[in-house]
Amino acid sequence: MTGEVEYASQNDAELIRLSQEGDKAAFGELVRRHRDRVYGQIFKMLPSPDEALDLSQDAWVKAWTRLYQFQGDSPFTTWVTRIAINTCLDFLRKRQRRPAEDSIDEMTEKAGEGNWTPTVEPDPLQELELEEQRELLQEALEQISKEQRQVLEYTYINHLGYKEIAKEMGCSIGTVMSRLFYGKRALGKKFKGILEERGINVEDVL
Repeated sequence: MTGEVEYASQNDAELIRLSQEGDKAAFGELVRRHRDRVYGQIFKMLPSPDEALDLSQDAWVKAWTRLYQFQGDSPFTTWVTRIAINTCLDFLRKRQRRPAEDSIDEMTEKAGEGNWTPTVEPDPLQELELEEQRELLQEALEQISKEQRQVLEYTYINHLGYKEIAKEMGCSIGTVMSRLFYGKRALGKKFKGILEERGINVEDVL
């Protein structure tokens, strides 16, 4: 019991340091603190409780094996959430796609309207694999400023509000809103440019 209280009193940075030295109990405390966020992120992408739980466990195993790579450039929550997202994307990419007819029938049944037909529009990103999309988006993120990248990660990965982000970044709420606005614009331009270099013309990426 004493050990548990001791770990619980440590901040994330200290727990990460201990975990990188092989302390599994310290890592267990990190899991306890952040498992709900990881599970919630995966469940949003794959709303199946059992599959989300399995993928959450896979994500934490990957986090443990890759913990030596964590340098503290971003918050631990951002880092582990990225692993969770990538784990989910890999799972979805490997899953065989259902025939279009099955998908339409399933959506119709859920909607409760037998005569409903979805509108299908061409997707300029469809030819890209999910993993490749993720890699290209990460490449675009690395080309914008650190402040803009951080506020985007806090908003769309950590799902923090303006007030929380302002506290984390030590700036005003107005600055957060400005960085988010220009960050989205910069990311869209970078991502669009990367896609067009590969022959994919996308009018509006974000």
